Amino acid sequence: HLIAHSGIELDDLTPEGKKAAEDRLHRSIEDLPYTLLVQEARAGSVIALNVEVARVVYDAEQSRMLEDLRKEVVLPGYRKGKAPLKLLQIRLGEEAKRDTVRSIATNALRQENVKQSFKFVTRPQVIDFTLPDDGGPLRLEAELEIEPTVEVKHYKGFTVEVESRPVTDEMVNARIENLRRQNAILETADEGAMVNPGDTIVATIEVTNEQGERLEHLCHEKQTIHAFARELPGPVADQIIGRKAGERVVATVENKTTNRRGEEVVHKDLYTVAIDEIKIQKLPALDDEFAKDLGEYETLEALRDGIRNEMVKEQEERERSQALDRIYAQLIKSNPVEAPRSMLARQQYDLIMEDSYQLARMGLKLENVVQDTSEYLRSQQVSAGEQVKLRLLLDAIATQEKLEVTDEDVDKEIEAVAERSGRKPLAVRARLEAQNQLDACRRNLAARKQGDFLLAQSTVVKVAPKPPETKASAPEASAEPEKTE
Repeated sequence: HLIAHSGIELDDLTPEGKKAAEDRLHRSIEDLPYTLLVQEARAGSVIALNVEVARVVYDAEQSRMLEDLRKEVVLPGYRKGKAPLKLLQIRLGEEAKRDTVRSIATNALRQENVKQSFKFVTRPQVIDFTLPDDGGPLRLEAELEIEPTVEVKHYKGFTVEVESRPVTDEMVNARIENLRRQNAILETADEGAMVNPGDTIVATIEVTNEQGERLEHLCHEKQTIHAFARELPGPVADQIIGRKAGERVVATVENKTTNRRGEEVVHKDLYTVAIDEIKIQKLPALDDEFAKDLGEYETLEALRDGIRNEMVKEQEERERSQALDRIYAQLIKSNPVEAPRSMLARQQYDLIMEDSYQLARMGLKLENVVQDTSEYLRSQQVSAGEQVKLRLLLDAIATQEKLEVTDEDVDKEIEAVAERSGRKPLAVRARLEAQNQLDACRRNLAARKQGDFLLAQSTVVKVAPKPPETKASAPEASAEPEKTE
């Protein structure tokens, strides 16, 4: 491959190549003469540049590139560095032409970047060029995808509704009961007790097929079963309810399978379940000792107050999230902005990978869950577009309103995390730095600050939660009896 010596590669014009580009800028780089014929704005935040370069410039650039290459290559019949340039040009053919065009394009785009200060989203692409056989000038067309210039005009004065559900005593009591169940212990039931649906049983299970063969993978000895109604086949679980320890139940269970010919086959297995033990759940007493055992409260009343405060904060956070979602929707609608196609593609890719990751944690594959691939990709593209537009708008608002995250903001967040986790701030900071999470911390703080600003500029109206929809048709539900004289 040819060695391009235009100073900066096309990759260096992207943010990722900025560091390498800055290092190369310290060298003396010769600006090649060119003429910008047309600059055209295209869809997707793309700018097309049509550039013309004199043939003599093209020839000189190719000769220089071949000269550099000649120093490094050895061709049969020639010593290193002595191969004729014409022979190198013939051997490289179209590759020499393409690399020369790429080198010239990079040089011209670098100069235009200095003049116009483009903010590249991805590396520029040479999409077409012509080099006439009659010695005419080189003409090339390059596409540059840049960050769109976003001017947000409408981001204040929005009015949104959020559903507000007051925290009631019943809700607090329900959470306390859940804590009791989580801290319950299992005790062996009294002699003569019968199995109830919520009980845990210890059972020995024997299963045989229609030929009387023992199915080892289904057989267990003294197995503890916490939810027998879910873990055992229905015909077996139904018979267990009301039985006592020491009793057995026998049930035939039908299993349907499909053979290689696509025919449905019914297998009948015989289950014999011996109930070895019945265990019942013993809830802790609802008193001050229960509150102390949880480790945070001294009295039951303090526990109630703590849970209520926690639930109020959760409700406030839900309302905040709901309000912001609706403000964001109005923000996007009121300020049309075009999502650059590469940013859109990256965001769509991230969404798909997140879905794949979440399904993999459940032992599932995305391709086995998605029924309509085209519809799924379309919906993810729509979601990605909304997220990219929102990010551009929020960044523009942050710039206009000077919503910056300071080092002091980061220090306060680290101190808050340290206090919640019972660790020292230095330890929390060290962990964030080791995991390269400080930038993520700043982004989260920036998002919080932007959200708080938009909420302060909007009116949030709290309304009662909507009742669940009924299946009755609207005319029937709203009809009134006719009045008769």
